[in-house]
Amino acid sequence: MIVGRMLSWRIVLRYTGRPVALHVVLALAIALGYEVVGWKWLSVPALPVTVLAAALGVLLAFRNNSAYERWWEARTLWGGLVNSSRTLARQVITFLPAPRSHRSDGTVETPSAASRLVQMAVEPEGPALAPAWAQVGDGAVRDQFGKARDLRKPGAPRANLATFEHPPEGGIPRGIITGVYEGITEDARELVYAQIGFVNALRCHLRRQNPFPEIASFFRPSVLEALREEQNVPAAILLWMSTRMRRVYSDIEHPEKVYLRVAMDETLTDLTHHLGACERIKNTPLPRQYDILPHAMVRAYLAMLPLGVVADLGVLTPLVTAIIAFLFIAMDAVGRDVEDPFEDGVSDTPMTALCRTIEINLRQMLGEAELPPPLQPKDGVLY
Repeated sequence: MIVGRMLSWRIVLRYTGRPVALHVVLALAIALGYEVVGWKWLSVPALPVTVLAAALGVLLAFRNNSAYERWWEARTLWGGLVNSSRTLARQVITFLPAPRSHRSDGTVETPSAASRLVQMAVEPEGPALAPAWAQVGDGAVRDQFGKARDLRKPGAPRANLATFEHPPEGGIPRGIITGVYEGITEDARELVYAQIGFVNALRCHLRRQNPFPEIASFFRPSVLEALREEQNVPAAILLWMSTRMRRVYSDIEHPEKVYLRVAMDETLTDLTHHLGACERIKNTPLPRQYDILPHAMVRAYLAMLPLGVVADLGVLTPLVTAIIAFLFIAMDAVGRDVEDPFEDGVSDTPMTALCRTIEINLRQMLGEAELPPPLQPKDGVLY
């Protein structure tokens, strides 16, 4: 996706340079023939050329609008993938129960530490707001100058404080249901990494690239070997994740586990819908009539253009032809370029950068400190 403020001339010339040059050469030949050789028959009335230009503008606008709708839908779908990935990671980290497993020494396996943010949510340090505060003041935490208020300061409008009562040792841990931990279990970590692998596999799937070099670091070797047998790797990863969740929830007995499974299954269903919608855009191009007809009409119009203006412009015909040819050829090239948003080109959806964003967000949720840097545009283009 082009994100630079200025459009690179290298990109512009790649799309328009050769065809514009060919039409300028044709216009130069017509101008020389008319002015130097005296071939007056090279001039035609300007009215047909003008009418054709108006009709061609409408046709190009219709085709480009259709192409842009496909491009914008692709970007919207990937925005939804970012949101669904964050939702799934949040659900897995906070709702997934710890498995009933024991070490060889007989002690129960405990989950690893979550991110500092999650730890502060379940084990706050110091006092907390008392319920009586809900009836005092306007609830603002900043004054009219934007300065944060210290609500725990003596004499503050809401000076009533209370402390959280921590559960006794050996009591039920904080969470939604019995057996739910705020720590990161091995199942939760593997499912979050599987989600990162899913979006990278989908990116490669849409670009017709080999996904395994990109997802090798997110799965166990045995899972990777099983995925190599699948035709649709992203869909297979979603199936693996759903099956893994079913196994985890089969280890606990509680009525509320059904609702948690349903909530996470809805997120997986959303991911499946996004996968199918992206495949629809990839595998269903615009009707060829929308592509071939405008392209052919642009070339026909630009071939007629010098004939219609040479009588009035004379030697200036090549200059005017160059300007008009650049405009129409650029419009045609833009429409042809954005109609396929998953081709790894300069106008594509920046799936690589979005995958990196998802990886950073989800790994940070896991409490990891060593995170990859966000991808930056290269020569004004973000891939």
